[in-house]
Amino acid sequence: MMLRRKHLPIAIISAVIVAAAGCGSAPPSPTATSGPPVSAPAPAAPSAAPVAAGPSTGPRLASRDPALEQWKRQAAERIHSANAPQLFEGRPHHLLQGVIVVDVTVDRSGKVTRSKIVRSPGIARLNDVVMASLKTASPLPAPPPALVKTGAITYSETWLFTNDSKWRLRTLTLPQE
Repeated sequence: MMLRRKHLPIAIISAVIVAAAGCGSAPPSPTATSGPPVSAPAPAAPSAAPVAAGPSTGPRLASRDPALEQWKRQAAERIHSANAPQLFEGRPHHLLQGVIVVDVTVDRSGKVTRSKIVRSPGIARLNDVVMASLKTASPLPAPPPALVKTGAITYSETWLFTNDSKWRLRTLTLPQE
């Protein structure tokens, strides 16, 4: 009898640990009486702040480089000024004709050495406008030396097109209405 009482606290602690460990397990599968399954909430949008990496938090996000963000803004201003007649004013409408994302490679002097469309609605006329706008604006401002340690920098920029085919770069655009 003495031996059982001695092991009783250990058994209770073990039961609590096992119960607590079960709290992190997957929810039970739905039964016929539980109704339709509920989908998991959508993941939150990534933030600019780094996320602590842990066993279940996923990959760590890189923080934004202030020098890169400032230079991207200067490059966008150059593209806008070189293509001013094609720009729309104000905020973009909630429905856009097209969103085109381009990877742009710029050398130490600011010359656009490569541009590649990585997302497009497939409207050739809009793709042509994007590539022509980059050509018109080149050279862009020279990137800071810290950003071009390898001789060039590649960054992404997004063109937002309204239904009248006017556009603005996302870097310099207010949020949608």
